[in-house]
Amino acid sequence: MRKTNFTKFVNSLSEEELREELDKLYTKYKPIKEYYTMELGSDDDRKKLLDKAKNGIDKLYERFRTRSRLTKVNNILKNISMISIFDHELADVYINHVEAATNHLLYFGWAREADFNHLEKSWNKAIDLVTSSQSKDQFDDRLQSVLKQLKNYRTFVLDLEVYYDDNLV
Repeated sequence: MRKTNFTKFVNSLSEEELREELDKLYTKYKPIKEYYTMELGSDDDRKKLLDKAKNGIDKLYERFRTRSRLTKVNNILKNISMISIFDHELADVYINHVEAATNHLLYFGWAREADFNHLEKSWNKAIDLVTSSQSKDQFDDRLQSVLKQLKNYRTFVLDLEVYYDDNLV
């Protein structure tokens, strides 16, 4: 369905029908409910959804299988990105992912190229979100900690440091 068709449909509805349609969407589809929880809910409601995402990511890496679950992690990150309103909250989730992936890497001492690429993309996204929300002071300790933990992976950590320096320093 094209957006123009949707717009025509919405415009053809009366105010009462539009309210019923929104209520039906809210009760039927979980992502819509989560979006409005982030948009209109209290800080505690938003915190619960963000904590749920962070815990989901942690659990995927806590399994301590040699192979990380990148697809499932990507789904969690994609879903929380779709409903998140504030960049600093989303940055917290991405930094949490970087920390979990780093701990997983350090636990096993090796990773696939895909794991490094995924970690680097999340790092870059986290840095971009920290920059856009101007919350460097809030997250700088955690970011520096990740760089220190990864110091044995010199070529990889150099890329992370360059991106950090270019965007936050």
